[in-house]
Amino acid sequence: MSTAIPIAKPRPRILHIEDSGENRDLVREVLESKGFEVLEASDGQTGVTLALRALPDLILCDIQLPGLDGYETATKLRTHKELDHTPVVVLTAHGDRGLSLSIGCDGYIEKPIDVDRFPEQLREFLSGKRDRLRASEERKRLREYSQVLVERLEASVKDLSQANERLRALDRSKTEFMQNVSHELATPLTPITGYLKILRSGKLGPVTEQQEKVLEAMGQSAERLSRTIDNLVDFATLELGDYRVHKVPFDAAQMVRAVLDMLRPKARQKRVTLSIAERGPARCEGDQRKLGQAMANLVDNALKFSPHGGEVLVQVERRGRELFVGIYDQGNGIPESDQPQVFEPFFHADRGEEERAPGAGLGLPVARQIVEAHGGHVWIESPPKTQPEQRLKFGGTLAAFTIPAGEA
Repeated sequence: MSTAIPIAKPRPRILHIEDSGENRDLVREVLESKGFEVLEASDGQTGVTLALRALPDLILCDIQLPGLDGYETATKLRTHKELDHTPVVVLTAHGDRGLSLSIGCDGYIEKPIDVDRFPEQLREFLSGKRDRLRASEERKRLREYSQVLVERLEASVKDLSQANERLRALDRSKTEFMQNVSHELATPLTPITGYLKILRSGKLGPVTEQQEKVLEAMGQSAERLSRTIDNLVDFATLELGDYRVHKVPFDAAQMVRAVLDMLRPKARQKRVTLSIAERGPARCEGDQRKLGQAMANLVDNALKFSPHGGEVLVQVERRGRELFVGIYDQGNGIPESDQPQVFEPFFHADRGEEERAPGAGLGLPVARQIVEAHGGHVWIESPPKTQPEQRLKFGGTLAAFTIPAGEA
């Protein structure tokens, strides 16, 4: 004759949301000794997350919690259908029974707990016991709670407004600091650049071939520093909204050629070929100096991430009433996850093993600001979606912009 093996009943699972470690320890000790399983959370948001994952049989919740208080936690618990039939019982020393029941809690137990009575109290709620208020009392409590929430929201809005103003003040201070630093850097750079030109001209005596190489390297460094200062000045000015576009007619292809000539020494150092692809006349209107700076930033960035022996191609053409300028490179490209951020200030994309030491992180943001000040649009494609009509393939990145070109 076989003997039936009794099936053990599952232990009731209790979730206890309480920030005091001592109180959690006491509740766990009392309940586990009586056959309960106890889960714990030290704040309201963690408690809600754990409740949805573990689906406990009953939830105990303190009122004074960090972050979401107990009332907000209980209200949030009641928004999830998975917990519709899970009793929520307030366990607190500082709470309001009427308010607790009116927002959807099923019971209210005051601290300190009665160690002998406590497990049985929970079994009653697990068996279906529910504490309820009269309808008139519940409506009164809910009105009071709504007023409390409105006042809390108003206080939060006020705090956020004050924090926002502090951030704006800090942003203004940052911009003013950048302007001051730019001025301090530009002041000594001007005579340095002038003296370099005088030395290279031979007016102070003949220059040997070796000296010429040294002066050329110094000139390139001074030019790079000058572009960095220009970017700092323009970033600060454009951030303040002080920049005004002074449009005049000019030849965009001629502007591109001048920019490429300026960057050829750097390209030679990296053994990168710079070339231009023109498609017909490219007359347009705009601030030629600033647009040249924007284009120089884009080309300089392409050079920075181009492999030795590679090529950077600048395509310039007028497309109806727009000017298009596109810079193609043969680098490793930009990860898709980084592409939305490349025009953000101080951001440096991960360009793989070929990445060199990053610059100030303002070249692309300033290019974007200048283009947008002209009413244009700047973007990147990595890899390029289309290829220029050239014998070489450009599988790295296309950085391009368009601006209104004015009358043809």
